[in-house]
Amino acid sequence: MTASQPARTSRATGASPRNGSSQGTGSRRPAGTRQAAGERAAGVPEAVGPSRASSAGLPHRPGLVLAPQLPARLNALARLIQIASVRSAGGGFGPKLLRDATDLLGRAGERLRLSAEHTVVALAGGTGSGKSSLFNRLAGADFSTVGVTRPVTKDAHACVWGIRGSGPLLEWLSVQRRYRYARASALDRGEKSLAGLVLLDLPDHDTVMTRASGLVDRLVGLADLMVWVLDPQKYADAAVHRRFLVPLAGHSDVLAVVLNQSDLLTPAQIEDCVGDLRRLLDAENLHDVQILVTSAATGAGLDELRRLLVDAASARRAASARISADVDSIASRLEPYAGDPAVAAAIPDGATEELAQAFARAAGVTAVGDALRSARELRAVDYVGWPVAWLAERLTSRDPVRKVRLGQVWAELRSVTAGPSGAQQAEIDNALTELADEIVRPLPEPWSQTTRAAVRSRAQEIPGALGSAMGEALPSENKAVRWWRLVGAWQGLLLGAVIVGLAWMAAIVVFGVFHAGSNVPALFSEVSLLAWVAAMLVALLVLGWLTASACMNQVRAAADRETAQFTEAMRGKIAAVARDLVIVPAEQELAELDRFRDELRVVSGRPV
Repeated sequence: MTASQPARTSRATGASPRNGSSQGTGSRRPAGTRQAAGERAAGVPEAVGPSRASSAGLPHRPGLVLAPQLPARLNALARLIQIASVRSAGGGFGPKLLRDATDLLGRAGERLRLSAEHTVVALAGGTGSGKSSLFNRLAGADFSTVGVTRPVTKDAHACVWGIRGSGPLLEWLSVQRRYRYARASALDRGEKSLAGLVLLDLPDHDTVMTRASGLVDRLVGLADLMVWVLDPQKYADAAVHRRFLVPLAGHSDVLAVVLNQSDLLTPAQIEDCVGDLRRLLDAENLHDVQILVTSAATGAGLDELRRLLVDAASARRAASARISADVDSIASRLEPYAGDPAVAAAIPDGATEELAQAFARAAGVTAVGDALRSARELRAVDYVGWPVAWLAERLTSRDPVRKVRLGQVWAELRSVTAGPSGAQQAEIDNALTELADEIVRPLPEPWSQTTRAAVRSRAQEIPGALGSAMGEALPSENKAVRWWRLVGAWQGLLLGAVIVGLAWMAAIVVFGVFHAGSNVPALFSEVSLLAWVAAMLVALLVLGWLTASACMNQVRAAADRETAQFTEAMRGKIAAVARDLVIVPAEQELAELDRFRDELRVVSGRPV
């Protein structure tokens, strides 16, 4: 009936058709009204258009009885989807799982916003199962066309008990207006117990029409309560079980199976069929699914089926139970991605220190310390070294070589600030690989991949960061200690004394030995003084050498301390680089795994 047709008052009496037979034409008496849902009826406001509410957030209409913790579970599922979406590439979270979870979240949000006074019950089945006949018997009129040998129901039909507020819900269900019917008569006292029921007759699931088949799949996912109508000939149809029933494992509270056409069987045959069907359902993990036996032709079992519908409509828990069951199903599919919750996701103890040591080896911290020590010693020689040796180096042209060597050492030290490369980069990569292998060993996919990627996420920055850290820790090239200068002055005085002594000896030889002059003071002509002057020169030379040796020992000790301080500071800076560029990204990813596990516990309805 379309909106342009007048509402008819009718109620079917007598035998209903079986399967494809035509509806019986027994006597009819005025009892109820039938009209397109959304069409204005007496005392019933016109239905509004489809709901425009978005699926963000989870408010629900007053009157809907929610399962415990359902809003919290849906909110946790939304957060899980966010976590999983950024980890779906490269063998991560399955795209179909993410699509299903996202669809569920949107579907749940929409359903909780729509009419809380209505419970959607879908009758589904194949051609010839008697699904449409049952629909007509329950609705009390020939609303849906029946057939035996080929699919007849091509569009979803809906019969609504209590039309007020059902318009947006029916729009969401995509039930066309001409296939919406209402039971809205005050005379139907027996119908009051079904108030709020939206009974759907779905297209035959074995139809070859793509649009109708897609509509079945969609409405199976949207209905609050699913009633599968099977017949004695095809109740074990693998297509029905594999495509529809098996995926509904865990939905026992919102699923029922009806074995129709019981009038064609003997009591013994009915018992055998029910037993076989029970065995099939148990094998499919549908242990608690209720099995009803009916006959659309004789009306047998319809009272029990009607009680099922009355309970669903009056309790108003079916929508919440269906969403909860769907969330349970998604949670079970997400469980493998959480791994063993008893295995903590953490960085191993001492990992930062071990990584810092590996980076220090790659950066050549020990070699840099040795080079710094050599540079300090070469620099100190200019101040505390014995000038005689220094003069000897200059006279023998060795001093320029020392200067060149000192320049090369500092050039090598300065080049460290450019960062390790080549073999050093390979050592860094090896250290990262070893650390990643240790961290990800107990982790499930995709967390092992994402954590490994986090460990290596900033690998290209590490050489430059190590070079910069070493450059900051490197002391000034021209640094000279004050006491070096004092010792240098002392060594200069000793050298001056040696020069004076040599001049004195030369004067004695000239004036005392060769008598080159007359009236020369005895101080410069007495030959006996040569031994004393020579002894004095030897003492000065020894004193200068001893001073240089003692001071160089002090320089070496100071250089060792400076090298140790530099190495310690360098290792601290390298540890900071290792933590900032490697450990922190890995810890952040492991923290996301912990958050995923916590959210999954909420989604699964377990205490956190």
